[in-house]
Amino acid sequence: MSTPQDAPAPAPPQKSGRSRMARRIGCLALLLVPFLLLAVIVMSPVWINDYRLARMVGRIQEYPLPPGADFAYVDPHVEVIGDSGDCWYTIRFELYTDRPVQEVLNHYRQSKIEDPDGDLGDYELTAWTLLDEPGTPADGTSGDGTSATDSVIIHLDGIYDDGFTDMRCW
Repeated sequence: MSTPQDAPAPAPPQKSGRSRMARRIGCLALLLVPFLLLAVIVMSPVWINDYRLARMVGRIQEYPLPPGADFAYVDPHVEVIGDSGDCWYTIRFELYTDRPVQEVLNHYRQSKIEDPDGDLGDYELTAWTLLDEPGTPADGTSGDGTSATDSVIIHLDGIYDDGFTDMRCW
């Protein structure tokens, strides 16, 4: 003989697995997606141009140094400014050398390193050394242009295309 069993107790109501707070966070995240996409669209030209300038810095660092020269311990400095859609870039780096400033400058003027637009030598080069108060080089040399110096700063100025989309150029 079988004994009757009690009917099973009803199961407690199950939660949907997501709390109200999690749903709110998910909705907020969905609302932020268009703004994040807009930020990526606006910033991508900046990132692309920074990459192009970084490649130019790499080409400068790969170019053979003048005899008796070595890069300073600081990385090259890159700056981008603009006005009305024109983008100007400046790349500045320092060398330690026993050569005169003019000789180092001539070495880089003959280099024809490719700029961010793919043109060869489409930039201006200047070079200088630090001077003390009376106008002599800070390392104590005579400053007649033929003496050696410790530090030479090379300064490249140029313009690159794509100023319409890079927000730094406005």
